[in-house]
Amino acid sequence: MARFRSLMNRLLENVVLVLFSLLCILVFGEVIARYVFNNPYFWSEELTIYTFTWVSFLGAALALKNNRHVLVGVFVSWLPRTAQYVATLLADVIVLGFLILLLVQSVLFWELSHSLRSIALNIPLSFVSASLVAMAALMIFYLGDAIVQKHRAFRTGKPWPGETEAAVSVDEIMT
Repeated sequence: MARFRSLMNRLLENVVLVLFSLLCILVFGEVIARYVFNNPYFWSEELTIYTFTWVSFLGAALALKNNRHVLVGVFVSWLPRTAQYVATLLADVIVLGFLILLLVQSVLFWELSHSLRSIALNIPLSFVSASLVAMAALMIFYLGDAIVQKHRAFRTGKPWPGETEAAVSVDEIMT
C-alpha cells in the first residue's frame, strides 16, 4: 500500500506540475499573440480555462494530501488528546460523507456533459467535468488514508499527521 501511495503521490504531483506549466505557457503565448502580434488565438482562452480547472481541482486534492487546507483548530487544541482525536475524526467523517456525495453527483454531471461540446475546441465538455470526478475520488482516497494513519498513530500514542501542526497558537489569539 505504501508503494502504491507513493506512486500515486508522485503521479499527481507531476500531472499538476505539467498542467500548471502548460497553463503558464498558454497564458504567456496568448499575451504575446494578442499584444505583440495583434492576432489572438481563438482557442487559447478556452483551453486556458479548462487547464486552470484541472489544475485547481487536482491542486485541491494535493492540498488535502499534504494537510494544507484551511482549518481552525484553536478550540480543538484546548481539548484533551482523546477529545482532539474524536473531534478531528468526526470532522474527517463529515468531510468524507460530503466527498462521497460530491463524487456521486459529479459522475452524474460528467455523464450529462458528455453530449455537449466546447465552442472553440469542439471537445466533449465531459473532459472538463471529469476534473471534478478526479478531485472527489482522489480526495476520498487521501482522506481515507489520513483517517487510517490518524487512527494507527492515536492507538500507538504517536502524534497523528497534523496534530502537532498548529497554524495559530492559543497565545497568539489571546494577545
